[in-house]
Amino acid sequence: MKEVIKIVAISTSTLILFSCSSPLDKRYNSETMWADVREGSTKATDSLNHELCGQAVADNAIHGVKNEDFTYRELIDKGYKLLGKAHSEAYIDSLRKANNL
Repeated sequence: MKEVIKIVAISTSTLILFSCSSPLDKRYNSETMWADVREGSTKATDSLNHELCGQAVADNAIHGVKNEDFTYRELIDKGYKLLGKAHSEAYIDSLRKANNL
């Protein structure tokens, strides 16, 4: 009986853990990218996250890197790094701060 309770508890914990994860932690999928990023973003960060993710996807394509190896959050972070090449670090930090990243 204890073994059954233990299995049920582990299964429930695993289900809860996966159901609470953000859509931004999903692996990139070109067919669902826009919906996934929108779902994982706030109204205030939606546009910026789409732009950053799009920049990272384009840069990866140019360099022959598979986007499917990245989560949306990783692509957004890469977008910030690409943005940093064109703008000052203070500007990038202010964007991150404004978007609570």
